[in-house]
Amino acid sequence: MITQPEVPFSLKDITVDWFTMALRESGIIDDEKIVSLTHKVVGEEAGFNGEVAIFKLEYSDQRSSAPNSMVLKIPTALKNRTLGQTMGLYEKEIRFYRDLESSVNIRTPRHYYSALDVADDPDVVLERLVGLNKLPMWLIAILAIIASWVISFTPRRYALLIEDLSGYRLGDQADGCSEEDTKHVLTAMAKLHGQFWDSKELPGMTWIAPVAATSKIIQMMYLQNVGKFISANKDTLSERQLQLTQWFKDNGEALTEKLGEESPTLLHGDFRLDNICFDDAKGEIILFDWQTMSSGPGGLDMAYFLSAALPVGTGEEKINELINIYHEALKIPGVEISAARLRWQYEMGMLATLQRIIPAAHTAQLDLGSDRGPQMMQAWLDKIFDKVKHVQFETILDRIPD
Repeated sequence: MITQPEVPFSLKDITVDWFTMALRESGIIDDEKIVSLTHKVVGEEAGFNGEVAIFKLEYSDQRSSAPNSMVLKIPTALKNRTLGQTMGLYEKEIRFYRDLESSVNIRTPRHYYSALDVADDPDVVLERLVGLNKLPMWLIAILAIIASWVISFTPRRYALLIEDLSGYRLGDQADGCSEEDTKHVLTAMAKLHGQFWDSKELPGMTWIAPVAATSKIIQMMYLQNVGKFISANKDTLSERQLQLTQWFKDNGEALTEKLGEESPTLLHGDFRLDNICFDDAKGEIILFDWQTMSSGPGGLDMAYFLSAALPVGTGEEKINELINIYHEALKIPGVEISAARLRWQYEMGMLATLQRIIPAAHTAQLDLGSDRGPQMMQAWLDKIFDKVKHVQFETILDRIPD
């Protein structure tokens, strides 16, 4: 991957000269230049790993056809930056926009410019991750501490300029969405998944890790934080919910590995309303924030989305209806999977989402802010626990439908 010098570290480093250089380098402008700019930070406590700002631009040629606004994404505050850099999230998103965005059949923000000062070879990154997943969990924990310490002293720099989507209707995880919006999202999701389902291209995208390659890392984060979760919620957790937290302790690693055995597709990894805009005029969604891509079963993305989009109290009949909409949309590109197998993937995906959200709500490595972030995370946990109350988790790893 091409790297660049003089990549800004924070919003304070953004100047008219840097913007002029970036837009000239990407071919957005020629001889003209940026003469003034203003910005507004957006999405605070919604995107935990990136700082997002909308920049309003004024050009030397007032007749310029270049965009007069665009979004800049750079890594967020140091604590979350360290986690994001450790997991390769920023590099992964830049690689998506440079190498893959033009070929995916789902709408994404237009890519104007991206820069990073250092890049690892993708094959080395994947080999490192697979090798790490073979180590004992205690050793992974030690190496993670060392890596975080090193990164805190040598932070990398990343910058991404993309289309300003503020003219569209932005999804809001805290508010949920209508049934019509839910159906639009599931149909678009199936279109994306269908494009890459069992694709021969996926193994060649060595910068996109299979979900199974993170089974021990996910389990380690769960084990490190589940005690704090139980302590914080001891007065509200039911006996059944406590049994589930214990089941994760014994089976969390196997859960992720079992999901990794399913037919893979390209997973967005953070398919939720805060990362979706709705173009109501065209009846389309625009999906952004591609930092957490992986390859794995489509039911994992589907469960992740429904876990946050549907309110507490949503009945199983409605959930099955929505799963069927996704299922029918998968048939259009020729994906063959039984309804029973997809329902099983949904239940497995819902459990896997819960296993990931519990530590995210309590880890010291991630700063959720003080207002919207913690409230949203607690509401999300309540929704997931409600949706898994009928799941027979004790036997789910052994009862894989045809």
